[in-house]
Amino acid sequence: MNTTRRDLIMQRWNVIQHELLPELRNDVGALTPKLEKVIHTLEWVRIEEFVRSSWC
Repeated sequence: MNTTRRDLIMQRWNVIQHELLPELRNDVGALTPKLEKVIHTLEWVRIEEFVRSSWC
């Protein structure tokens, strides 16, 4: 794995750990380990690219 790809992965991981999860905890309270796993999975696969934004 080249440095650039590694850096991108680490950057994404840090955003999830230090921005997304704390924000979700503030909004909904404690997150179960299973829910955190689902959140990580959806964030890594970039689910928003496969779902229409008009659903809400």
